[in-house]
Amino acid sequence: MQAKEKIKQSLELSVTQITGNSPAGREIKLEHPAEEAHGDYSTNIAMTMFGNFKFEILNLKLNSPLEFAKAIVEQLEKNEELKDYVEKVEVAQPGFINFWLSKDALCQEMSLITEKGERYGSSDLGNGKTMVIDYSAPNVAKPFGIGHLRSTIIGQALYNLYKFLGWQTIGDNHLGDWGTQFGTLLYQITDKNLDPDTLDIEKLQELYVEFNTKSQENPDLKEEARLWFKKLEDGDVQARDIWKKVKDISLQEYERIYKLLGVEIDFAHGESFYETALDGIIEEYEQKEIAAEDQGALVIHFPNEEMTPAMLRKSDGASTYLTRDLATIEYRKNEWKPDLIAYEVGAEQELHFRQVFAAYRLLHPEDITKFVHIKHGLYLSPSGKKFSTRRGDIVRLEEVLEEAIERAQKLAHGGDGQAKAVGIGAIKYSLNQILFLIGRKCLF
Repeated sequence: MQAKEKIKQSLELSVTQITGNSPAGREIKLEHPAEEAHGDYSTNIAMTMFGNFKFEILNLKLNSPLEFAKAIVEQLEKNEELKDYVEKVEVAQPGFINFWLSKDALCQEMSLITEKGERYGSSDLGNGKTMVIDYSAPNVAKPFGIGHLRSTIIGQALYNLYKFLGWQTIGDNHLGDWGTQFGTLLYQITDKNLDPDTLDIEKLQELYVEFNTKSQENPDLKEEARLWFKKLEDGDVQARDIWKKVKDISLQEYERIYKLLGVEIDFAHGESFYETALDGIIEEYEQKEIAAEDQGALVIHFPNEEMTPAMLRKSDGASTYLTRDLATIEYRKNEWKPDLIAYEVGAEQELHFRQVFAAYRLLHPEDITKFVHIKHGLYLSPSGKKFSTRRGDIVRLEEVLEEAIERAQKLAHGGDGQAKAVGIGAIKYSLNQILFLIGRKCLF
């Protein structure tokens, strides 16, 4: 908005004229007051500057933020160009400066909105820059649960914001399609002699829960699952065939949910996509002596970091989440050359991402790519416990969406399409309030 930028420029000039200290580098916040009676915009720059340059301002015989604000307004009133945009400026306790826009400025802005349409408010702030955002990332062979909703919606909102601000924006759905949980399913399917083609997402979930219940009584079953996952990693034909069918069943289910949510993600590179790169990653860390053997496993110890060592390869030779995430970064760097890689993932993964970023820096100390983990909290059950897929204790996302649509239908007088838009829109809106709280550290 032209008026907003003009007010900011005028404030910076006025403060500099009074104090000799420019507020450049300190964000001048112009916000919409909660009450219309306080104007169209309000700023706390007088209080902020008084806090930073108290002695200098006191030497000017301005003994409070309120007096400083009045001095700023006196300077603003001398600015003839500002009068084209601002009708009135007032000072309010304890030092706010409130602005009322002129009718001409409002009319000009309305014309601009009409001219730009959906592009109104966009900018070229990110021109020439690329960001990759990793979001959603459901686990294959499990129903799309409520736990992945925040990552999906907040991640999509961040993707949209960066794109709107001129960045080349790439969304990557890092599917959980690898790991020991597939050893669990491979054991179950082969032990029961099931035909993978007859399975659906609900049956896969049932098999997973059943295995974890049985393994409580017979811990040896967990070793069977580890052996099956090792077969999968080693390219066993039967294991690969079952795994591919299970993955296809899952992807069909997820696409249906994404369509319901109105979410489209550019790429869906699961963990398995990086399988062939893992040996090379491990070899690099060994050659540069960043990782070393520790009780049969290959481990990275972080120098000068108060952080738990990270496992690059298990003692049985299997890869870890760390290895696969490092391979993912290498791919993204080579493929897209991003300036920023953001991960919209739950807060419980904070240590993991600290390890990933630190491990990457050890191998590439010269790399200036910015890495950000955008954290959100967990949905908890009514009892306060974390939902558990192993126990079958989950809330299916589709059920939540259906209930939201049903509630909207009861309130609305329109058709099903309107109820769907209102119901799902309400869920998205509630989640994107979180974005305003956590997103500033990521931007820009």
